[in-house]
Amino acid sequence: MLSTALLHRATVGQVMHEGIVTCSPSAGLEQVAAAMAEHGIHCLVAIDEGPPGEDDDRLWGVVSDLDLMRGLGSPVELDAGNLAELDVATVAPDDTLDHAARTMVRRGLAHLVVVADGRPVGVISTLDIARAMRSSTISASGTARWRPPTRPILRSLPRP
Repeated sequence: MLSTALLHRATVGQVMHEGIVTCSPSAGLEQVAAAMAEHGIHCLVAIDEGPPGEDDDRLWGVVSDLDLMRGLGSPVELDAGNLAELDVATVAPDDTLDHAARTMVRRGLAHLVVVADGRPVGVISTLDIARAMRSSTISASGTARWRPPTRPILRSLPRP
Protein backbone atom coordinates (compact mmCIF):
# COMPACT_ATOMS: atom_id res chain seq x y z
CA MET A 1 0.00 0.00 0.00
CA LEU A 2 3.00 2.29 -0.41
CA SER A 3 1.57 3.92 -3.51
CA THR A 4 -1.78 4.61 -1.81
CA ALA A 5 -0.05 6.22 1.16
CA LEU A 6 2.10 8.31 -1.14
CA LEU A 7 -0.84 9.52 -3.21
CA HIS A 8 -2.58 10.83 -0.09
CA ARG A 9 0.51 12.35 1.57
CA ALA A 10 2.65 13.76 -1.22
CA THR A 11 1.72 17.03 -2.86
CA VAL A 12 1.72 18.22 -6.45
CA GLY A 13 4.35 20.82 -5.57
CA GLN A 14 6.75 18.10 -4.50
CA VAL A 15 6.77 16.26 -7.85
CA MET A 16 5.74 18.80 -10.50
CA HIS A 17 8.07 20.28 -13.07
CA GLU A 18 8.62 23.80 -11.81
CA GLY A 19 8.37 26.47 -14.46
CA ILE A 20 6.54 26.30 -17.73
CA VAL A 21 7.27 26.62 -21.40
CA THR A 22 4.82 29.08 -22.86
CA CYS A 23 3.67 30.20 -26.25
CA SER A 24 1.34 32.83 -27.59
CA PRO A 25 -1.98 31.68 -29.07
CA SER A 26 -0.64 33.05 -32.36
CA ALA A 27 2.48 30.81 -32.33
CA GLY A 28 2.78 28.71 -35.47
CA LEU A 29 2.80 24.91 -35.39
CA GLU A 30 6.50 24.86 -36.28
CA GLN A 31 7.27 27.00 -33.20
CA VAL A 32 5.15 24.77 -30.99
CA ALA A 33 6.81 21.60 -32.31
CA ALA A 34 10.30 23.11 -31.96
CA ALA A 35 9.68 24.11 -28.33
CA MET A 36 8.33 20.67 -27.42
CA ALA A 37 11.29 18.96 -29.06
CA GLU A 38 13.88 21.32 -27.57
CA HIS A 39 12.61 20.86 -24.02
CA GLY A 40 11.55 17.22 -24.30
CA ILE A 41 8.01 18.02 -23.17
CA HIS A 42 4.52 17.06 -24.29
CA CYS A 43 2.61 20.30 -23.78
CA LEU A 44 2.99 24.08 -23.89
CA VAL A 45 1.01 26.56 -21.85
CA ALA A 46 -0.59 29.19 -24.07
CA ILE A 47 -0.50 32.59 -22.39
CA ASP A 48 -2.73 35.52 -23.29
CA GLU A 49 -0.13 38.25 -23.04
CA GLY A 50 -1.07 41.51 -21.40
CA PRO A 51 -0.06 44.94 -22.65
CA PRO A 52 3.69 45.34 -23.37
CA GLY A 53 5.64 46.17 -20.22
CA GLU A 54 2.90 44.95 -17.92
CA ASP A 55 3.04 41.75 -15.91
CA ASP A 56 -0.47 40.68 -16.86
CA ASP A 57 -0.02 37.32 -18.60
CA ARG A 58 -2.97 35.00 -18.14
CA LEU A 59 -3.39 31.28 -18.62
CA TRP A 60 -5.21 30.94 -21.92
CA GLY A 61 -4.95 27.28 -22.91
CA VAL A 62 -2.76 24.21 -23.25
CA VAL A 63 -1.41 22.74 -26.47
CA SER A 64 -0.46 19.07 -26.18
CA ASP A 65 1.58 16.93 -28.52
CA LEU A 66 -1.66 15.20 -29.54
CA ASP A 67 -3.22 18.58 -30.35
CA LEU A 68 -0.19 19.29 -32.53
CA MET A 69 -0.60 15.95 -34.33
CA ARG A 70 -4.27 16.77 -35.00
CA GLY A 71 -3.20 20.01 -36.67
CA LEU A 72 -0.64 18.47 -39.00
CA GLY A 73 -1.80 18.17 -42.57
CA SER A 74 -4.63 20.64 -42.13
CA PRO A 75 -5.66 22.28 -45.40
CA VAL A 76 -5.83 25.63 -43.55
CA GLU A 77 -3.01 27.34 -41.67
CA LEU A 78 -3.39 26.74 -37.94
CA ASP A 79 -1.72 28.21 -34.89
CA ALA A 80 -1.53 27.30 -31.21
CA GLY A 81 -4.78 29.15 -30.55
CA ASN A 82 -6.64 26.93 -33.02
CA LEU A 83 -5.41 23.77 -31.29
CA ALA A 84 -5.28 24.71 -27.61
CA GLU A 85 -7.57 23.17 -25.03
CA LEU A 86 -9.27 26.20 -23.51
CA ASP A 87 -10.97 24.43 -20.60
CA VAL A 88 -7.67 24.03 -18.76
CA ALA A 89 -7.57 21.62 -15.84
CA THR A 90 -5.48 23.02 -13.00
CA VAL A 91 -4.26 21.96 -9.59
CA ALA A 92 -2.52 23.81 -6.78
CA PRO A 93 0.95 22.98 -5.44
CA ASP A 94 -0.54 21.90 -2.11
CA ASP A 95 -3.08 19.49 -3.66
CA THR A 96 -2.34 15.81 -3.09
CA LEU A 97 -1.15 13.49 -5.83
CA ASP A 98 -4.39 11.58 -5.31
CA HIS A 99 -6.38 14.70 -6.22
CA ALA A 100 -4.20 15.31 -9.29
CA ALA A 101 -4.49 11.68 -10.44
CA ARG A 102 -8.27 11.70 -10.02
CA THR A 103 -8.52 14.95 -11.96
CA MET A 104 -6.43 13.46 -14.79
CA VAL A 105 -8.62 10.36 -14.95
CA ARG A 106 -11.89 12.31 -14.75
CA ARG A 107 -10.82 14.73 -17.50
CA GLY A 108 -8.92 12.20 -19.64
CA LEU A 109 -5.70 14.23 -19.46
CA ALA A 110 -2.03 13.39 -19.08
CA HIS A 111 -0.97 16.88 -17.92
CA LEU A 112 -2.32 19.43 -15.48
CA VAL A 113 -1.20 23.03 -15.13
CA VAL A 114 -0.13 23.90 -11.59
CA VAL A 115 -1.41 27.33 -10.59
CA ALA A 116 -0.44 29.41 -7.54
CA ASP A 117 -1.77 32.90 -6.84
CA GLY A 118 -3.62 32.85 -10.15
CA ARG A 119 -0.50 32.18 -12.25
CA PRO A 120 0.81 29.00 -13.86
CA VAL A 121 3.95 27.86 -11.99
CA GLY A 122 4.47 24.36 -13.34
CA VAL A 123 3.08 21.23 -14.93
CA ILE A 124 2.46 17.78 -13.49
CA SER A 125 2.08 14.74 -15.71
CA THR A 126 1.05 11.14 -15.29
CA LEU A 127 4.71 10.23 -15.67
CA ASP A 128 5.67 12.57 -12.79
CA ILE A 129 3.21 10.74 -10.54
CA ALA A 130 4.44 7.32 -11.71
CA ARG A 131 8.05 8.31 -11.06
CA ALA A 132 7.16 9.53 -7.58
CA MET A 133 5.41 6.23 -6.83
CA ARG A 134 8.31 4.17 -8.15
CA SER A 135 11.14 5.99 -6.44
CA SER A 136 9.49 7.02 -3.19
CA THR A 137 10.09 5.73 0.26
CA ILE A 138 7.99 6.49 3.27
CA SER A 139 10.12 7.37 6.26
CA ALA A 140 9.25 6.51 9.84
CA SER A 141 7.72 9.97 10.21
CA GLY A 142 5.42 9.33 7.25
CA THR A 143 7.14 11.84 4.99
CA ALA A 144 7.38 10.87 1.33
CA ARG A 145 10.77 11.29 -0.34
CA TRP A 146 11.76 10.87 -3.98
CA ARG A 147 14.14 12.12 -6.65
CA PRO A 148 13.07 15.61 -7.80
CA PRO A 149 12.57 16.41 -11.49
CA THR A 150 15.85 16.43 -13.38
CA ARG A 151 15.46 19.89 -14.85
CA PRO A 152 13.26 22.91 -14.25
CA ILE A 153 11.73 24.42 -17.36
CA LEU A 154 10.80 28.03 -17.83
CA ARG A 155 10.84 29.72 -21.20
CA SER A 156 8.57 31.76 -23.37
CA LEU A 157 8.66 31.54 -27.14
CA PRO A 158 9.41 34.82 -28.90
CA ARG A 159 6.35 36.63 -30.14
CA PRO A 160 5.76 36.24 -33.89
